[in-house]
Amino acid sequence: MNNIYFHNQDTLKKIVIKYLLGLIPLIIYGFYKNGILLYLDNLISFTNLFTIFYLLIIGIVLLLIVNYIFKKDTFWNMDLILVIIVSMFMPSRINLIIYTIFLFLSLIIINLISKKIKYNKISLVVLLILLGLILFNKLNYMNLAEEMEIYALNFFDLICGRSVGGIATSNIVLGIICLFYFAFFNNYKKIIAFSSLVAFVICTLIIKNFDIYAILTSNAILALILIAPESINTPINLKQMVIYGIGLGILVSIFTNFVSMQIGCFLAIFIWSILMDVLVNLLEK
Repeated sequence: MNNIYFHNQDTLKKIVIKYLLGLIPLIIYGFYKNGILLYLDNLISFTNLFTIFYLLIIGIVLLLIVNYIFKKDTFWNMDLILVIIVSMFMPSRINLIIYTIFLFLSLIIINLISKKIKYNKISLVVLLILLGLILFNKLNYMNLAEEMEIYALNFFDLICGRSVGGIATSNIVLGIICLFYFAFFNNYKKIIAFSSLVAFVICTLIIKNFDIYAILTSNAILALILIAPESINTPINLKQMVIYGIGLGILVSIFTNFVSMQIGCFLAIFIWSILMDVLVNLLEK
């Protein structure tokens, strides 16, 4: 694996801004599903209406603090994308104090880990925060409406975002639109995203006896789109990207269905990123 971006005429700041623009629709929908709808049904208070924005603000503030600690001059880098994406995969009923503590610790950890070690940073940060929630609080991705089962939802409702998932990662349709938008970026590894999604869907359908509803594990699908194709620590060779994507999709399906519905996809992405780095280095030698 190579610790470089694909050649791109855009500056890093422009690349980051383009990524952020692609994430805005998911964030807005997350605000609608886990904020506005619940508030209109009198299930949450006015202050809880803006949880997604609290998470985003906390992430940006902590990133600025960590950048100051480690004397990083550039704010517009991929770490900004990291904290935005991490916040999107959090449960809507999250303890903000636990989130703040474990996000800060996670940002410190990834800055202390040697750059020689290749791993998926975003998946590690999400994992550490979710493990913190499990340790100190019950981790539950259902919002109050989903827990009370007050909505009668069909398949179309679920793929359009009414399924259980992260606070801004439940809309599979918007996720697919983001995928095609990101596919125009030179540094977005669309081969990994497409191959992993195909492998995940096929493997999950086989495991679940072709139950079409089983593929609506929205955290897994959106994780394969937003987290898996991480630009720096994934293969750059076409064949290696295809192998990486197929293997990842299979592993995510297995971990999601047999290990944990809540953290399985993130654990699979983290483990696979390390295993593939070792494998690629052996093949190159």
